[in-house]
Amino acid sequence: MSAHMAGRWALSVGLLLLVMAPMVTPGTYYLFMLILVFIYSVVAIGLNILAGYGGQISLGHAALMAMGAYTSALVSKGLEVSPMIVASGLNVWIGMVAGTIVASVFGALLAYPSLRVKGPYLAMVTIAFGWVIWKILLEWVSVTGGELGITAVPKARIGSFVLTTPYYYYIALAAVVMAMILQRNLIQSEFGRRLQAVKYSEIAAASVGIDVYHEKVKVFIISAAFAGFGGALFAHQQNFVNPDSFEFFSSIFFLLAVLFGGAGTLAGPLIGVAVLTLLPELLHDFDRIRLIVYGVFILVTLYVLPKGVAGVFQRRPGSVAPGFSVEPIDKNRSDPAPVAGTDNPAVVSDAQSSPLLEVQGLSKAFGGLTALANFSFTIMPGQVHAVIGPNGAGKTTLINLLSGFYKPDAGTIRILGNPLKISSLHAAARLGISRTFQTIKLFGDMSSVENVMVGFELHSETRLWDSLFRTGRGRNQEQLRFEEAKSLMEFVGLGDHVNTPANALSYGHRRLLEIARALAVRPRLLFLDEPAAGLVSEEIDTLKDLIASLRRLGIGILLVEHHMDLVSAISDHITVIDYGQVIARGDPASIQRDERVIEAYLGTTADDA
Repeated sequence: MSAHMAGRWALSVGLLLLVMAPMVTPGTYYLFMLILVFIYSVVAIGLNILAGYGGQISLGHAALMAMGAYTSALVSKGLEVSPMIVASGLNVWIGMVAGTIVASVFGALLAYPSLRVKGPYLAMVTIAFGWVIWKILLEWVSVTGGELGITAVPKARIGSFVLTTPYYYYIALAAVVMAMILQRNLIQSEFGRRLQAVKYSEIAAASVGIDVYHEKVKVFIISAAFAGFGGALFAHQQNFVNPDSFEFFSSIFFLLAVLFGGAGTLAGPLIGVAVLTLLPELLHDFDRIRLIVYGVFILVTLYVLPKGVAGVFQRRPGSVAPGFSVEPIDKNRSDPAPVAGTDNPAVVSDAQSSPLLEVQGLSKAFGGLTALANFSFTIMPGQVHAVIGPNGAGKTTLINLLSGFYKPDAGTIRILGNPLKISSLHAAARLGISRTFQTIKLFGDMSSVENVMVGFELHSETRLWDSLFRTGRGRNQEQLRFEEAKSLMEFVGLGDHVNTPANALSYGHRRLLEIARALAVRPRLLFLDEPAAGLVSEEIDTLKDLIASLRRLGIGILLVEHHMDLVSAISDHITVIDYGQVIARGDPASIQRDERVIEAYLGTTADDA
């Protein structure tokens, strides 16, 4: 039996046992505790999507949970003025929806300003947010009840049938199952790949057209909705809410549950919450030392299992994601469909002779240091234009200016004759500009094919709705992107490494994978920043053949490189810069004879020695 099938069986058996629990559990205490586990798990799943998969640490989720709880309590009590609504029980369900929406809105209000920072600064902003909300709950007595909170929160009901603890148990169980399904759908979708790509490398994600900031805002809002829904469930389970349930330590609890269970795993939040909620109850007999035992247990577990408990059973990185079928690769196949398709802007007619890229007077200084001064050049369709020079000459600065990573101090950039201001990496990708990096930037242990699939962001036809509910359109797009990514990998010579984790590839193969991902953008212009760095001779020959193939497709290529044999063999035109200044231009033969180039870059002549 495969690990995947074993996991399904274990999940089915576990779910069956949970369904049967109310039938075999004496009293309601243990059901009450399990309901808490389910409710807290809903909040933790939302935090796992944000922190475990998105890499955005929040320590304010207890406050978002409070927004859902208080809103649902206030709305459901406020609707009691309508006997018809109360008789139907809709006041509680409307309150839960309102609580989820209000938490999402507050999540958005928090996300838009705070996600411009990251790391510890983001954590500090969310801590401050949590403290402010908690203080408001304490001080706004006329609305929140202050320290006493809101009492007599109505129980959930369907018509006249009140959902007492055994029945509310099934509501909470259904809620956590739904949360797990939505989490799985999101992560195993185009949205989930973008989210994980942003976690691994924001710069690389932006270079293929992902608007990193807005992706982070979207996932924060989604996470806030989970927290708000959990809070609404909590309010109607407890039948009262007060600030004590939403202190800062509650946010710590949710983050610890995600880390303990396994951040970035589907089952991790549920495992973490179950252990951290139920373990203190099991340690009551230890009385004075139970907190010590509790803390030591958590520390030891995290030390032994740094990826959490669920990390032990996590799907092997690079294995085929559910829903995909891998067919044997035809090594004779040569048509790179995603590159040479009719919708590819890079494919041009022979008659097209206008420049793809025109740069005039481009300049950039950092403080008193001039990195690039009055730089001008042109790239035609299907032309390889190399820029060479010593280390620190300004070559990478040029690519950063043309791809939107830096903003120029002066100069104009025209694409197909249109003057443009390229404001960001993702804006450059939308203009048909793609790039690789001097230091390889791939997406961690995502499989090679998933790395390339991320590159199709600009050509996505799916929406968040398709990802959440795994619609037919979403499934069809997933399979299509998978096939297109495989085709691109075959094109660059990585057809045998479709499911290999990106960080398990050899250095040369990583370079090729980065090029494949850049080609998924379907660029007019491709900027290669020292692609031969660290490659052996056979890999350089492969790279040379690949660049020749791209040139035949009509893609304009800007090549920044130190390997002169490659530059001379593949370039149509070479520009040489030193200290940000152009010192020579011409074809490879003339550049090799230029005395200024020999002195500045290739070395002094024997007579000068």
